[in-house]
Amino acid sequence: MNSDNYNQLRIDVEKQIGFRIKKLSELKMAQEAIEWETKKKIGFNTLRRFFGFLKSTTPNSKTLNTLSVFVGYKNYSAYQKEYLRDEDWFVWTQTIKIELSDSITKEDLEWLERQQKTDDYHIKIASIIKTFVYKKKHNVLNQFFDKRIFQFDEANQLKLAANICLLFRSLDKKEINQIIQKITPNKIFRENILHWFVDYSYFNGYYGSFIKEAKKYAQVESHEALFYDLILNYNHYLSYGTNLIPIELNRIRPDFFSVLQGRCYAYNLLYFNKRNDEIKYEQTWKDLLKKINQSGQVNLFTIEIFPALLFLKDFEKTTFLIQNYYEELLTIENWSGYPSQAMILLTQTLHLIRENKIKEAKIGFDLIDLSKFSLSYSDYIKLFYLLAKYQLAIALSLNEEKLNEIQTEYESIVDQTGFKRFSVDFLKHYLITSDLS
Repeated sequence: MNSDNYNQLRIDVEKQIGFRIKKLSELKMAQEAIEWETKKKIGFNTLRRFFGFLKSTTPNSKTLNTLSVFVGYKNYSAYQKEYLRDEDWFVWTQTIKIELSDSITKEDLEWLERQQKTDDYHIKIASIIKTFVYKKKHNVLNQFFDKRIFQFDEANQLKLAANICLLFRSLDKKEINQIIQKITPNKIFRENILHWFVDYSYFNGYYGSFIKEAKKYAQVESHEALFYDLILNYNHYLSYGTNLIPIELNRIRPDFFSVLQGRCYAYNLLYFNKRNDEIKYEQTWKDLLKKINQSGQVNLFTIEIFPALLFLKDFEKTTFLIQNYYEELLTIENWSGYPSQAMILLTQTLHLIRENKIKEAKIGFDLIDLSKFSLSYSDYIKLFYLLAKYQLAIALSLNEEKLNEIQTEYESIVDQTGFKRFSVDFLKHYLITSDLS
């Protein structure tokens, strides 16, 4: 219970006394009643501060415990639990009421705004969206995506977007196409869901369909337009498409998110390598190094850089990044940063295998915890994980059965995602063929 909730304790004290405390004489009577009932002393100035007759300060635990005993509880902790249980029931009753509504009222939005600082606010929002989706209340869903109630910190923003995209995964093609047509024009939806949960596993499914539709509504010079062009062309690359388009680095603006900026540099490395343009490839790398030195979020900026360089087998550049930015690369602010850390560990594993340091490679590889993979990146990074695992298995001279197990899992994910660039030949000969082949 935060300081705003002490008001409920004030109300309960007044209920117990039997009158509203508006005068100092009434406060004095309250002091006597509290001390008589609880057999504990409580200062008059303490009560003056608590009831607003003096400048308020945060009450200490002794004061809160005494007042809680007065209103019938063992201590303040017991009072809090009861209050929060009742409050939680009320909050979810209001949430369900919104879910059953056919429109979003001004009062609904104002109530949700007041809920934004609660720990489970993203769960309430996800619950409401889920109900509207299942009940096909698309018009209400559009009303609901109002910028006033979509204010989250990064961690909870990611959790909300993950919950909604996992919901989309469960829908059949007809349902998802209806939703795409109805809510994709809504910019608040696009920026709070599609931009935060980049669902690699479904680039060739519902997510790719959303992105194609969303591109129609993005302003030409916006971060949105750059994001959609990059995702669509990344998918072409991963799926072995041939119609890649150039995406100029001058489309990046300083206020664009670090991951988006890094993704643009990574795509250009892939694009110029595919075109066998070594001069522009190296110039992109030089520009990237200038940019990374300006970035305050190296680990986020490089999320897409390492996969690109591993595709190209440009170990000279991955080695340079790890040697020069090791500490920044492994800095994780929350659970969403683990894919970046995992890619660093996978890259190091491959470096060590190439150097024939097999024992060290296995130790590093064993540090990777698959359970921590962000759901949006899980299949994509799992393919690199299996790629490294296969190379390590060869280095450890494991039998054919073990190699086949890894290959089977690898091929299964390739079939599911449609990422044909992860071919069996790529898996089997990754460290045999030359760099940048």
